[in-house]
Amino acid sequence: MNKAALMAGAAVIALIGANAANAGSIVLTGHDNDFHWNFGANGGDAGPAGLALKAEVNFAENGSGTVFTPTTRILTFDQGSELTSALAGLGFTNVTNVNTLTGSDAALFDPTKYGAMVVASETTCGGCDNTAAFIAKLATATNKAAIDSFFNAGSGIVGLAGALDPNAYAYVPKAATNPGGSPPTTGYVQTALGGTFGLPAVNGNTTHKFFSEPGTAGLSASYGVTERNTLVAGNPAETVAIKGGTSTCIVNGTCVTPTPEPGTMGLLGTGLLGLALARRRKRRPAA
Repeated sequence: MNKAALMAGAAVIALIGANAANAGSIVLTGHDNDFHWNFGANGGDAGPAGLALKAEVNFAENGSGTVFTPTTRILTFDQGSELTSALAGLGFTNVTNVNTLTGSDAALFDPTKYGAMVVASETTCGGCDNTAAFIAKLATATNKAAIDSFFNAGSGIVGLAGALDPNAYAYVPKAATNPGGSPPTTGYVQTALGGTFGLPAVNGNTTHKFFSEPGTAGLSASYGVTERNTLVAGNPAETVAIKGGTSTCIVNGTCVTPTPEPGTMGLLGTGLLGLALARRRKRRPAA
């Protein structure tokens, strides 16, 4: 039994260590935090207005542990001004916005210049900025290959609300499908993983979609759920994220969260306890 515990602990240690080569981080949410950031609607669990959007951008830029230089910029895709205005209001001053795409825009995705890319909410949310056609150009094969390289170099991705567009997140490695739904404005709670990642829940902010459970309906098993709704049957996912992943492990569904959640910590503790007991038994003199 001690040998089994030891093997379990060693496996967890190996999985945690395997993340050393991983790179970028991703947040995808059904909330249109760019539209609501200054309405005071990010109150409740999320605290002051804009806290959720600020946390998402900071996580994407620094979630992998990569330290970017002070000249690093944020690359935004916003056909209007909601996202860029929100970021300016939150103190992000080094922002480069793109509002026109050709579908062959690989030169934009330069990880030596940009620590993260942030995509504004779609017009299908009502009152938001980006059209589905604009997102389709962002997700061409040429651009997706460049975004994969951008991500693998350590730069992060934030995808805001996509609402009725089933291809709203097609630009991320292994496109995340969008099952839609009719989420309420309240009942959102931060999961343990959300607390680990520093990504708060948002109540009072009209939202526009749920995500499938990671590993189902086309959503990579590598995602973890950071926010759920407790008022809808099944407590569906509202925000999902990956910390320190690569395009390859996302496609394969094999990315491992660098910081273990409580259940994993317990497994690691059991393994270390088994190791201690094994050493103690080995040292004990025979009767």
